Amino acid sequence: MIIQFSHNGKELNMTSKKSDKYRFESLSSGYRFWNNEPNHKRKFMKHKGWYLENIGNKFSIIPQQAELFFWGEWEPQSRFELTGNPYSAKGGLPHAIHYPLFSNNSLGIHNTDPFVFGESFYYTNCKQKRKGRGEEMLNLSRGSIILFGSEINKSEFIIDTVFVVSNNETVKDYKNHIDDYPYILRQVTIELKERELQDWHTLYKGQMYDLNSSYAKNIASTFCFFPCKVNCGNKGFERPIINWEDFNLQKPGAGTVLHTIKDIAEKEFWNKLVEVLLREGYSLGVQLDYPLLEEIIDISKSKKNSKNSCHVKKHECTTNS
Repeated sequence: MIIQFSHNGKELNMTSKKSDKYRFESLSSGYRFWNNEPNHKRKFMKHKGWYLENIGNKFSIIPQQAELFFWGEWEPQSRFELTGNPYSAKGGLPHAIHYPLFSNNSLGIHNTDPFVFGESFYYTNCKQKRKGRGEEMLNLSRGSIILFGSEINKSEFIIDTVFVVSNNETVKDYKNHIDDYPYILRQVTIELKERELQDWHTLYKGQMYDLNSSYAKNIASTFCFFPCKVNCGNKGFERPIINWEDFNLQKPGAGTVLHTIKDIAEKEFWNKLVEVLLREGYSLGVQLDYPLLEEIIDISKSKKNSKNSCHVKKHECTTNS
């Protein structure tokens, strides 16, 4: 199957200098708290990872490591720097660059799905239902593609993540070997207390570009990726717009939807999408380091400290606990 997965695409407006959602530590930078807004948010991020470079509208089969700029979902904390671009609820250039991190001293209500950090992408729960529309998301077969993106202006569809299914299991089965899953994924999504997943939810692991395998094997199949750039400057870039008619997508205007894309095979769809993204100047991000674990005491609501400072101690997030 090929699924167009539309989710909320707005950034957080950080125009005000005083907020319980973030804290400025200089005129244009600060610390973003865990997202507790009514809806999920998107972030324009910069983080170390591996990518396949766009060379002449073809992607290099030799992965390279760099600080990558990309759009995605990361609901936990982050450091941020304003870009100077005005905030817009209608898409466009990013309002801020976020540097993702994680502190379990200040958990929030929203989990992160899809999860694109570490050795594998994961899709775990969003829009999954036991009955009705969303039921099909519980039983996606290997090779299925989920096109994560958002509608803007009720006229265009923009994307942030291309997820290709490798294998899956239910949360009930997951509980038999939880240590096989990344610690940070468990903390920010699967076992997050405010939105803890149910036994019937299906955990999907992404089909990844193998950094250690023969390149011929990789390019013979589809794999997960996110559109990214390495040298885009502090102004950032807009999310790629995908022509809904060319790709048999849902006609814009329906808002957040699940739409099954028909009349095209998965491999053909993936190749066509990659061709368009490369032509528009994007490279393919295929793996990211885990965000740093920082012991941050969130005192944003404390009345005892008027300076609103924090104590930080950094650690590397390892794959297992």
